[in-house]
Amino acid sequence: MPRKPSNTPSASPLDVPAIAPRSGTATDKALLSAATKEAYKRVNLLLTAYFEDFSPAQQRRIREAIGANARAKPPGQAKVPKAPKAPKAQKEALTPRFWLPFSGETWSGRGRPPAAFLAWEGTVAHTEWKKHHPGERFPTYPA
Repeated sequence: MPRKPSNTPSASPLDVPAIAPRSGTATDKALLSAATKEAYKRVNLLLTAYFEDFSPAQQRRIREAIGANARAKPPGQAKVPKAPKAPKAQKEALTPRFWLPFSGETWSGRGRPPAAFLAWEGTVAHTEWKKHHPGERFPTYPA
């Protein structure tokens, strides 16, 4: 059965009092100031209550909008410290597999070839070397 609409208006905690700003009187300015302060308190209360429901990016934007001294977490929630990261293992030096005899430049064979190796591929020296070493792309390191 469909729900019947209610004739009585429901009061919401977010209802903003309707104030028609008139020019100039001190009473009007005081009422406007009080309404602004009340609205700020309500917004701040909602943001504090639902802070965890926002994404980290939204939380950051909220903190920036409120001010730099705003807390990362709402009051009453302690920040849990993160566990320290394990130190990174040092990379071992790779022994060179290829070298260019005329420049002495070496390459381990991992990743993309260095620019010097790619430039050497189109030279006359490379074609001459390739005649004697048909199955290899670059000269091997003599070690």
